[in-house]
Amino acid sequence: MSPIFELRITMPYIQSSQDDISLTYFKKDFERYSWGSLRSDMIAGLAVSMLTLPQSLAYALVAGLPVSTGLYAAIFSAIVVAFFGSSRHLIVGPSNAIAILIQGGISNVLFTYYRNVTGAEQEELVLQILTQLMILVGIIQILAAFLKLGRLTHFVSHTVTIGYVSGVALALVITQLFPLLGMDVPAGVSSLYERSLYILTHLDTMHLPTALIGGVCFFFLLGLRRIDNKMPSGAIMLAIVAVLAYFLGYFYNFFQENDYQFLNWNQIEVWAKDIAVVGDTRGDGFIPKLGWPYFNPGILNNLLPVAFAIALLSVMEATSATKSIAASSGQHLSTNQEIFGLGMGNFFSSFIGAMPLSGSPSRSTINYESGAKSRLAAVFNSLYVCLLIVAFGFLIRHIPIAAFSALLIVSSGNIVNFKQLFMCLKATRSDAFVLVLTLLACLFLSLDIAFYIGVAMSISLYLKKAAIPQLVEFTVDESGVLHSIDQHNQHEPRKIRFIKVEGELFFGAADLFQNALKSITEDDTTTRVIILQLKNARDIDATACLALQQLYNYLKGSGRQLIGCGITHQIWDVLSDSGMVEIIGKNNLFIFDERFPHLSVQKAFLRAYDVLKTEVAKVAELPSSTSVRLPIVLQDESHSAI
Repeated sequence: MSPIFELRITMPYIQSSQDDISLTYFKKDFERYSWGSLRSDMIAGLAVSMLTLPQSLAYALVAGLPVSTGLYAAIFSAIVVAFFGSSRHLIVGPSNAIAILIQGGISNVLFTYYRNVTGAEQEELVLQILTQLMILVGIIQILAAFLKLGRLTHFVSHTVTIGYVSGVALALVITQLFPLLGMDVPAGVSSLYERSLYILTHLDTMHLPTALIGGVCFFFLLGLRRIDNKMPSGAIMLAIVAVLAYFLGYFYNFFQENDYQFLNWNQIEVWAKDIAVVGDTRGDGFIPKLGWPYFNPGILNNLLPVAFAIALLSVMEATSATKSIAASSGQHLSTNQEIFGLGMGNFFSSFIGAMPLSGSPSRSTINYESGAKSRLAAVFNSLYVCLLIVAFGFLIRHIPIAAFSALLIVSSGNIVNFKQLFMCLKATRSDAFVLVLTLLACLFLSLDIAFYIGVAMSISLYLKKAAIPQLVEFTVDESGVLHSIDQHNQHEPRKIRFIKVEGELFFGAADLFQNALKSITEDDTTTRVIILQLKNARDIDATACLALQQLYNYLKGSGRQLIGCGITHQIWDVLSDSGMVEIIGKNNLFIFDERFPHLSVQKAFLRAYDVLKTEVAKVAELPSSTSVRLPIVLQDESHSAI
């Protein structure tokens, strides 16, 4: 058995085994686990928790949700993903892109169906809508994993992802300017373009104390990053702000109770009461309460597009992070197992009221670089976050939301990879078009619609390229060698025309394939036989078979013959099942043999000469059987074998 044939048999098996879903995938990490590995995981988990805590709090605020929803996701749901996922280095939790989608999706539902609901009732309704959204996301991802649809993520080009992430970074800046400046988000203003215009035209409504706090935090963060870009500047800034806010509140209460009059305490109270802090956001504490997810069929149509976008985007972010790390760690990954882990985590989130989970490239990279040995590092990360909340929750409640807004605006620059952005703009016109279109859609439309537009355009451009099969014509010279024909000699009269077909022959390319062949033969009265070499044709379907049948009938109607050679076993099965073998005739179809790669072409030419001999009027023009030259070597113009 030839090595090539062995490879074709074993590759599907390998792919299938890697795509299988397992409930005990985590066992592989502990086959050679040691106390040293445990120590490494604990250190890595501590390092990651310094970034996980502020990001979880911040992204919950971006989504317009209580901070408890972000903490539940980072602590409890993340542990579920750690046990069911594929990568031993992946850290999951709330992400900026997902938070923006949630904010837009829930706001749209509230504006459409619950416009008159306000106050505590609206806050309760937001959490109920979140649980319904989460169960939809979880079910979509779990079904995708069991149906082994992980490969579908390959159809979302990297250009779309970069364009969308750039739009998310822009959305993050614009949406966070409202809490940074102490401005209320107006109802009915949804697109980024409208929001940016509103900010520019209503700067006089900003709350100066809030804007001052946000500005100081913003420049303080920039200073910390300038000193050392690797330090946890966000955690340091929030810790300092929390301590200052706590003690300022303590001294304010002390001086006011003891009637110290060296400051105008009434004026200070007026300024301070409008400064939003973390403690103002509604939540059920740091211990989640299990409950059945809310489900309202009336809002399903509005939530499904958002759920699909969140499910796909979280998978793409997670797989991108894991593949990047696996390139260095050498770990073999299962995309479907990773999707299953995310689905289980998001499904669990619907019962505790947590945010959607997504892979974090920054936290996962820190985890790997800190020496994580197994998925226990992700578990320790969650436990450390829980301990930090229990120990310092009383301080976190006093942090102004403007401080988180400053953190998010500064962090937005890290979301976009500008090198890859400029590469996409310069690579091809189609890449530049998709990127700019996705970015503009993010600016003028809702982010979920913008994501779908980018994906649809990317797939459309791919199908446009894939739907153009290449037809290369060859001729046999006196020495029996096939050479490709240049355009100048393409219309020379030949009784036998040999055409090599390359590329996709699925339904999108079938008509182009048929029309191209007809155009070759419609004005040609000399050609009696057309030989199609199909060795490099791919993905033949029913539409392509119908096109072949119509071409066969067209040639037969004008007294000409169609012959096929280089037919692989996969193509033969499709032709046989569709009835094309009986229509064209087994004696006109020749299967490709890897042991004798030129044999099917030689048989096709012999069959073509036999067809010509049967035309009594042309017998005198034919060479004798001893002078017939069959192709012995197949070459193109660059002398590479066909």
